[in-house]
Amino acid sequence: MRGRPRDPRTQQAIMAATRTLLIRDGYDQVTIEAVAREAGVSRPTVYRRWPSKAHVVFDAAFHRGDSIGILSSTGDFASDLHRFLHAVMAFWREPVVYAAALGILAERHRDPRLRIRAQQLLDETTQARFTALVRDGIDEGVVAADMDAERLYDTLVGSAFYAVHVRDLTDVTDVDAFVTHLCSLALRGATTRDEDPR
Repeated sequence: MRGRPRDPRTQQAIMAATRTLLIRDGYDQVTIEAVAREAGVSRPTVYRRWPSKAHVVFDAAFHRGDSIGILSSTGDFASDLHRFLHAVMAFWREPVVYAAALGILAERHRDPRLRIRAQQLLDETTQARFTALVRDGIDEGVVAADMDAERLYDTLVGSAFYAVHVRDLTDVTDVDAFVTHLCSLALRGATTRDEDPR
């Protein structure tokens, strides 16, 4: 290998600086120069690690372990679905994610590399876990065997995104009511016909 190994503290400083700027100033005001200044590093140091502002922001906002905390199956599909929806709402409402989401959504349509990374991290990983929950529900006999887990996932995550970023649903009481209502609708569509989702 040529050159010195990268200091992980530098990367941590850049990530922390990006999160600070996102929350304080918003996505549009974040620049590589501002990130470098906040982190106490040079612009080339940032560019050696990320090709653009969008990639820095993506890692700072989303690449922090599980993007959406999906709990493993408890054997109670209705309870699991309710907890999943609360986790999704909490994810979209998290300040750094909230500040970055719309900007990244726009950027991923212009940058194939960013689109692939976003799909792998935000779509494929969480969707695979959600599909496992749906399969467990089918095995429990409470979810229809022909339920399309991918479409259900898109409906739930998309509805949560709309509620947070379009309706600006942030009040805890309103969020709880929304989750309960969305969960009820989903259960009515997903459960086997002889089950009462209530």
